Amino acid sequence: MAFMRTGMTTLITAIIAAGVAIIFANQPFDALFHQWQFTVAVAIAGLGLFATAAVALRARDGEERFAALAGLGGGLLCAAMVSAAFSVGPPHALGGSPGQISPLRRGGAVAVRFPAVESAGAGVLNAPQAVELLNGAHPPETLVSGQTRSIGQYVLRVSSGPIAFVRATTPDGRPVTVTQPEGATFISPYLLFPYKQGAQQLDYFAVPPLHRTVNVAYFSSYHDAAKGIDIPEPFVLVQIAEENGAELYRGATIGGRPIRKGGVVLTFQLGTYPDVIVTSAPARLALGAGLAMIAVGLIGFIWLNVRAGRTERRRANAK
Repeated sequence: MAFMRTGMTTLITAIIAAGVAIIFANQPFDALFHQWQFTVAVAIAGLGLFATAAVALRARDGEERFAALAGLGGGLLCAAMVSAAFSVGPPHALGGSPGQISPLRRGGAVAVRFPAVESAGAGVLNAPQAVELLNGAHPPETLVSGQTRSIGQYVLRVSSGPIAFVRATTPDGRPVTVTQPEGATFISPYLLFPYKQGAQQLDYFAVPPLHRTVNVAYFSSYHDAAKGIDIPEPFVLVQIAEENGAELYRGATIGGRPIRKGGVVLTFQLGTYPDVIVTSAPARLALGAGLAMIAVGLIGFIWLNVRAGRTERRRANAK
């Protein structure tokens, strides 16, 4: 009877783990699955499943062994969820500039190639709204904006966001270098606005030769009926400051219209560009194996118990 109770507990816990893993795999960007409390709870549940499965394996009854199989499957699912949480982490942007190849993890064979951009004139950038997924010797796979792709413990979602090409010169027209201390590429003229504050999308760059720092906020449009302001096209709000110093200028500009303030001339070209968000989910192979073990264990447990019940009824009727 004690083994019977252990088997039922193992089965119920494994089924719950299966339900959670399926939801996790189908909704990998849900914030609930990337909280540390969730990871700790799943790890504890997994250890409990392995422990109860070990107890059930010591039983002589076949149904308890089937329960142990289900418990091992549930433990495998819990291990897959915890492994994904530690290996990949919560949703985050995959850093990359136009023309750059960014691996999903350092030294890994899977990477994303970001497309090149070109000027479309009049302060506008033109870029394909797709990236290429590179996976070792496999042919490159094109992922378009709005598409989601799972590979191992990784889930990639491609969307579309703003991009700006910035050209900086001295007041007399000499080009100067633009750097991005917090960007994916340190020396790059492309801003991808990875930070958000309300409706604003933000980025930051420095102009070391002129000792200037610049904060940029991107707006796709702006409308304020009370003030009679209507800007239907994309623009940027620019704040120029001395390096580690006071603000020198704050103002807005559209693509192609230069700002000549604060001892620097800045010209922006604006457009849209694919963003790649990466998050974790239980690997499909582990998910399938764990679910199969639980299904076999559950079916075997029920079948043997039903058969045992029929045998007992026959004996009772024989008496």
